[in-house]
Amino acid sequence: MTLQIKRRGRPSKASIAERDKLVPKVKRADTEVLADLRDRFEMLGKLTQGTMKANIRSMVVTGAPGVGKTYTVTNILENTLNAKYETVAGALSAVELYKLGYRNRKAGSVIVLDDADSIFTDEDALNILKALCDSSPVRRVSWLKDSATLRQDDTPQSYEFHGSFIFISNLDFQKYVDMGSNKYVAHFEALMSRSLYLDLRLHDRQAISLWIEHITTSGKLFAREGVSDAVGKAILAFISKHRDELRELSLRTAMKLCALAKSHPGDWERMGRVLLTRS
Repeated sequence: MTLQIKRRGRPSKASIAERDKLVPKVKRADTEVLADLRDRFEMLGKLTQGTMKANIRSMVVTGAPGVGKTYTVTNILENTLNAKYETVAGALSAVELYKLGYRNRKAGSVIVLDDADSIFTDEDALNILKALCDSSPVRRVSWLKDSATLRQDDTPQSYEFHGSFIFISNLDFQKYVDMGSNKYVAHFEALMSRSLYLDLRLHDRQAISLWIEHITTSGKLFAREGVSDAVGKAILAFISKHRDELRELSLRTAMKLCALAKSHPGDWERMGRVLLTRS
């Protein structure tokens, strides 16, 4: 008898397509989706607290833009007594990331890197990121190239990092890894391997619209934006009705509609259709 050995690895696009054909897509009930979202955001809060205690060394948080990922993390950090953290949003060079790690190298310090996906195009920055998030007992980070900015800031060329790292992204890492359809897949895998990976499961319009309704209601967003409960309900009805036509479905959409409702109370719905939908 001949022993056949099957090679294992990332599934091909074809195999994923075949699997998706065989597995029926079951639409989840709204109550089930919302319960799952609330559980995941509660988990995000617990993990954020864990980073401040140096128990959670590194985590990646993914979900659609404008749904409260960054707000949840920063709100906890801002309202924790004596919390030590630094938040950076947008592009960041490799040497500045190295310096950021040095400033926050002590245990209990937290680095929040928000919407900085451009880092995946910078090989040096990626290597620094991997070192900061490494799971080994000692995380030593080095910059052995000549650098005037390190000399000016009196930053050593090597240090041990004992802080924690939170990477917030709008990209669905797992989807790209499963499909193998992105040139940055290897980098996504490396970061996921070194970190706790929390997918908030806010990638489809059903989940996002439910979360918008939950947050605007429980978080009293309409009161903060200065619109009445009646207008708030009308705004939620507008979002629900045009859910699949809106260019962007996020909490920012609700805030834009609040602004229109306040500035043009008799015409905000028509203006909303023109300004915010594809049609």
